[in-house]
Amino acid sequence: MGGKLFDFPRMPRDAYLEREADVRRYLDEKLPGLYRIPRYYGDKPDFGDMDVIVAAPPDWLALRAEIARDLGITESKAVGHVFSTSYRGLQTDFFTVPERYLESTYNFFSFNDLGNLIGKLCRRFDLKYGERGLTYVYRREGGNFHVELEVTLDFERICRFLGLEYEAWRAGFGSLHEMFEWVVASPYFSVAPYLDDTDSNLRKRGRERTTVARFIAWLGESGIDKRAVLQDRRSCLPEVIAAFPEADLAAKIEAERAAEARAAEIAAKFNGKRVMRLVPGLDGKALGELIRDFKASFGDPGAFEAWVLSTPEDEIEARIRDFAARERPSAQRHQDFR
Repeated sequence: MGGKLFDFPRMPRDAYLEREADVRRYLDEKLPGLYRIPRYYGDKPDFGDMDVIVAAPPDWLALRAEIARDLGITESKAVGHVFSTSYRGLQTDFFTVPERYLESTYNFFSFNDLGNLIGKLCRRFDLKYGERGLTYVYRREGGNFHVELEVTLDFERICRFLGLEYEAWRAGFGSLHEMFEWVVASPYFSVAPYLDDTDSNLRKRGRERTTVARFIAWLGESGIDKRAVLQDRRSCLPEVIAAFPEADLAAKIEAERAAEARAAEIAAKFNGKRVMRLVPGLDGKALGELIRDFKASFGDPGAFEAWVLSTPEDEIEARIRDFAARERPSAQRHQDFR
């Protein structure tokens, strides 16, 4: 997305539509039902690029070479899951995704940065909206670890939850302003992150993404000052669980809490500080290597964790000393000298 890789000027609408039609005709035969081209608002005058979302086949490397050859593409660049090409003066990016997420990625990419604006609404509930639909972000206490738990891929359900009119989205938007009006109609919309916090990530994104910048400007010009007052994010969890019962979110969260407690117990019994105390003089890279090798001596992470959980701390310490004596004799000699 963005269309700046090949330094092409923005392409007028008519020329873009011609190229999109050609790509569609080709892919309808090459990848029937396995690709999507995101939608755009009705009066969009020009385009910086064309995004093509592809359900990744096992032989994608060979397939993309065929696509480039068949479409006469001679200039391209592949980074991760994005295959960027120069197609008749238009940057055309092929995004490969698991087939399960083909439709949800298409929904998220449609209508410029609308997906990001919807995502901001979702954050009020500790939810994330993105290429993989709606997820709940579970964060462990006192750390940076977090995991995304799937809630739903059903975009209509997402719209209903946020108080957005799905039928209007499905019909499409005639202009950016129509799209903006649709977003702010949500009872959960607030201008605060757009207008109040000048150092926010949204303001920074606005400097990079034209649609976000236009949305921020439109809010000010239209005199919109909605400031929905909501309870604390985590207190919204029961509402999310009730709205999406099929996600079994309560059970998923309980499993994560159990994993968190397990990880905390393991960390309390086996950690770098303990190893440093038992093997004085060991730090930095050598410490990391010893810990890595010690864990690897159990064969797999599960076996190591089970051993830590079931073993008294004095036995853990004895085994660390013995291992260090065998694997790091210089460190052990230092300990003996002391």
